[in-house]
Amino acid sequence: TKGGLPGYYPPIKGKRPELIFNLYDPFNFFEGDSAEKKARGRLTEVNNGRLAMLGIFSIISEATVPGSVPALKDMIPPYDGNVMIPFSGDFSIFS
Repeated sequence: TKGGLPGYYPPIKGKRPELIFNLYDPFNFFEGDSAEKKARGRLTEVNNGRLAMLGIFSIISEATVPGSVPALKDMIPPYDGNVMIPFSGDFSIFS
């Protein structure tokens, strides 16, 4: 597939009653922003997502191997289960 514009989120609008507003920007707060400001906002959004991924995987790493993330030492309780179950798509655990 062809890539899209990083950080761009298309408008969510539809004919259903709950979608009468664009769910990303319902009151058009960003309508008058310049192209540079929108580009900076998209870059900020991508970087925030990257930082969130680093954060969650550092917590998973510390829970799996205590002491692997020195900044989180003794803050995260050890976990003996399979930490990758939420990422496997195998939801048979709930049946």
